Amino acid sequence: MATSSDNQSTEPLERRPEARAFKIEALLAEVRLGRMRIPSFQRRLNWEREDVCKLFDSLYRGYPVGTLLFWETTAEPGEMNFGSVTISASKRNDALWVVDGQQRIVSLTRVMLASEPDTDEFALYFDLDDAKFIPAPSPAKRSEDPSRWLPMTEVLDSERLFQWLLEQAPGSKTRRDRAIQLGKSIREYDIPAYLLRTRNENILREVFERINSSGKKLEALEIFDALHGARSQTKPATIPQIVSELETYGFGRVEEKILYRLLRVLQGSDVSESGRPLRLADDKAAETAYLETTQTAASAIQFLKRDGCIPYYELLPYKQPIIILGKFFHEHPRPNPRSHDLLARWLWRGVLNGTHLGDNVSTRAALKCIRPDNEEDSVQRLLKMVEKRPTAYPDVTARFNSRHSTGKLLIIALLELGPRDFETGLHIGLTPFLGNKQADSKFPMIIAPIAGKQNGLVQSVANRLVHSNRAGGLRRLLLDVTDTGILASHGITEDALQALREGHAEGFLALRAEYLRPHFQDFFERHARWGESDRPSLSSLLVADEED
Repeated sequence: MATSSDNQSTEPLERRPEARAFKIEALLAEVRLGRMRIPSFQRRLNWEREDVCKLFDSLYRGYPVGTLLFWETTAEPGEMNFGSVTISASKRNDALWVVDGQQRIVSLTRVMLASEPDTDEFALYFDLDDAKFIPAPSPAKRSEDPSRWLPMTEVLDSERLFQWLLEQAPGSKTRRDRAIQLGKSIREYDIPAYLLRTRNENILREVFERINSSGKKLEALEIFDALHGARSQTKPATIPQIVSELETYGFGRVEEKILYRLLRVLQGSDVSESGRPLRLADDKAAETAYLETTQTAASAIQFLKRDGCIPYYELLPYKQPIIILGKFFHEHPRPNPRSHDLLARWLWRGVLNGTHLGDNVSTRAALKCIRPDNEEDSVQRLLKMVEKRPTAYPDVTARFNSRHSTGKLLIIALLELGPRDFETGLHIGLTPFLGNKQADSKFPMIIAPIAGKQNGLVQSVANRLVHSNRAGGLRRLLLDVTDTGILASHGITEDALQALREGHAEGFLALRAEYLRPHFQDFFERHARWGESDRPSLSSLLVADEED
């Protein structure tokens, strides 16, 4: 049941918000008068000087800086602190409580209303030669060329700015003109704002919460596409377009975030998406980045399918190899057959021992192994990272989950048996069941658990069949199968099927597990090939004869 405060917080406003614009000059005049107030529910200040520089640069260039939201109501007298700036505010009936815009208003106040140019931590100067905002220059710099560095404390009042120009006597017309233009741009910049008028503070808290939590933050790849994709005239020109192109290889839908991480790596940026979004120099650089990402991801996909025997993206136990392989094929587009063979071992050893789990540390380490000038040494370095043999392989009796890496490995091993349709005998394609969106598994459990029993095999891969039939009745179809080849394609022996026909489901699962266990062990051994020599190609070992 909703509380009374819940009901109050969802009431409509008595009056629609008033839309208006505040010039910076007028906005800071209201701050001086003590009209601006900060509600107790506002979050703490978290801007850095770099954020403040960006704000002022946007104002100077005329870029949008967002909308302000004020609550107009009464306020008691008090002292307002904005960094080094202290405002003594009297009681008011028309105070403007800042609902959205605190960081911007506080930053403007600290930079432009400080009593002296260098008294506040956010103090800024404007370099009249380079036309950029900077922290306070050193005293030596200012004494050498004082007219170059304009304190932002001198800009808000036009008369004060002109007085500064007279005193400093800038040596060039460019400096004078730039200073005057800066002052005009900042003072006369209009910031759009809404004024709410309500007596119910709960409504304000509700508005504040919605403003600060309802929007979905853009992902780094979305920002990258917004900055670069829209400008490119060729395809692919966005990460989603790369995804679509790669789907033509029959590997499924590769995640956008994986492709963006690959793109970052190919551009020489860190694999992690933390920090500032990747920015490229121009349209041509963006076009090249999208194209290279598509080509290298395609090479990685083809390798995974052909050499790695991973038939589908959803079955790739860890996604890190796409980034590593993409980087490798970017540096070495046509590796020799021996490198293909050794990379396949690297792939399987890494998924079996967990090296390919994909944390940033291990990914960076793997990327450092790839040397642009030496293909085979790169492969050897990668193999060194995955040399630790696991104590055990995924077991047939373990609890099965198709979303986990071990579950995917077991599924790939089942697929190697070449499962065939119970009725038609035709090989089952991947598409019908890999598109299944059911929550439990992308592969149906077609032999029902035994009621009242807690046999562990009921939850194991021994109780899973790869099949495309969605109509139900698969158990009945299985019981009617007489073709031993079809049974073998599912890892089912005649004895196991006979046990199921006689109602011994536990016996069926045990016999199937007994049959599948050596198949799984052999499958993983054949792909990891731990016992074989990992030497590079013979050609790389040959030393050319010295000339006489």
